[in-house]
Amino acid sequence: MRPEDLRFLSGIILVSRDPARLVAFYRDVLGLPLHEEDHGDSEPHWACELGDVHFAIHPAADYPGEPTEAGAVKLAFMVFDLDGFVVWLAERGVELCYPPVEFGTSSRITAVHDPDGNLVELTQLGASWLDHLRTNRATGGDLVTHWTVRADGEAASGG
Repeated sequence: MRPEDLRFLSGIILVSRDPARLVAFYRDVLGLPLHEEDHGDSEPHWACELGDVHFAIHPAADYPGEPTEAGAVKLAFMVFDLDGFVVWLAERGVELCYPPVEFGTSSRITAVHDPDGNLVELTQLGASWLDHLRTNRATGGDLVTHWTVRADGEAASGG
């Protein structure tokens, strides 16, 4: 029997044959706060926290024998001003896969490809999605709250 259901994503790791080029796109064009990390047990790589999720870009050398096919990943990032972001991308020569379109009742979405060919969606989520997130958090979908409750319960039971 499974000891628990997985409810939280802890990390996204992109593996690239040209990580510096990929970092430049995510950090300098999309604005992710990537910084270089070196743990001593892997090649230097770049990482940041996006909400509760660790996002990292590693060189292929860190994953010998693992597939590193370009374009196999699809990511989606929340933006608050999709129209402004589209202008920013155009000024940097980044082509949209399609113009912004309505997504659901109050959200809008477009996408670009990163230098490795992965699809990167940019979504301006509407109020209904944010209401969904509030409800999810109120019913245990908040990582920090879930962790705290679990740790407090283990401490109380002596475990």
